[in-house]
Amino acid sequence: MKAIDKSFDVNILYAWISWESICTPKEDGGLGVRRVGDFNISLLGKWCWRMLIDKGGLWYRVLKSRYREEGGRLKDGGILGSSWWRAICRIREGGGSWFEENTRRIVGDGRETFFWYDTWVGDLPLRFKFPRLFDLAVNKEQTVGEMMRLGWEVGGGAWEWRRRLLAWEEESVGECYVMLHNVVLQDTSRDTWRWLLDPIHGYTVRGAYHFLTTSGARADRSQVDDVWHRYIPSKVSLFVWRLLRDRLPTKNNLARRRVLQTTDAACSAGCGELETASHLFLGCDIYSSLWLLVLHWLGISAALHGELRPHYVQFIHMAGMPRFSYLYLRLIWCASVWVIWKERNNRVFNVTLNPLELLEKVKLNSFLWLKSKQVAFFYSYHDWWKYPLQCMGVH
Repeated sequence: MKAIDKSFDVNILYAWISWESICTPKEDGGLGVRRVGDFNISLLGKWCWRMLIDKGGLWYRVLKSRYREEGGRLKDGGILGSSWWRAICRIREGGGSWFEENTRRIVGDGRETFFWYDTWVGDLPLRFKFPRLFDLAVNKEQTVGEMMRLGWEVGGGAWEWRRRLLAWEEESVGECYVMLHNVVLQDTSRDTWRWLLDPIHGYTVRGAYHFLTTSGARADRSQVDDVWHRYIPSKVSLFVWRLLRDRLPTKNNLARRRVLQTTDAACSAGCGELETASHLFLGCDIYSSLWLLVLHWLGISAALHGELRPHYVQFIHMAGMPRFSYLYLRLIWCASVWVIWKERNNRVFNVTLNPLELLEKVKLNSFLWLKSKQVAFFYSYHDWWKYPLQCMGVH
């Protein structure tokens, strides 16, 4: 205790979980905390998408009167633009940006698609693919339909330049025509925008956020634990999540971080062994006896694994038990480790309980969690205390 008290005299904060794990989605084994920066970008991207598909809205007309329009797009306004508007323009503008890469113009009659500015053929707008031709073009805001009617073949009426082209610039016109050779317009359909990440539903903040925060590497599914459930309190689910990753402040972990001396890292039960997570919850004679009592209470005989993660998987998928009982077994396992940890903390402060009292706490906690969350759980505490399998629906 003196070593622990002394450690708190120094203002040192220890990070038990990496920020990467905290921000990883729950389905991939993390805590699912949002990255605020990426989430804000996803929200701003929604405005970029609305500027493409909702140009008739009052909000768009207000912005148009404030910042003006060029090439079918609102100008950035320079230093006179608000910080909110400049942030939107940074997302929207520039070839190769994540928003530009996932936006495609689907050409119908070509009347609403700008020839140079929109991404309608290939992976980039033609102004980025042929920057010299774009600079020399007299009319940079012609639509695809207008260009095709004037004729975009080499020497066609669509090409109007500020000066006579050089030989290599003429070759660029030929390359551009090759790209446009197979383009066919459909007079009966209008031009539309397509969001490549979700062509059916279009842009969503959730989809954009997932794209921005996903590295492309496959998640390590061995680290994914099904510990999150509405029947289990959030603080207990978080505790179990940390336990299965060995991120609890056990004496061994505290000694490894130099909060305690190695000589002070013995098990709080007094057995003399090093207090690791596996020993504390499964190997200690004092605490591990609770598992035998829990199995006896359930009326199940089993030889449980000696490591935490396999122990958890084995317990909640108990052989011979129906699938619908797995939820109850998971809840009982979480209640058991939660009671052991509370008892361990009590022993640090010289307050002890016997294993039978721990079992009563497991029964009470699991019953209260079920009763508060499951409306259809009609059994009394006496029924749960004496006939747990019957309350689970196992006969």
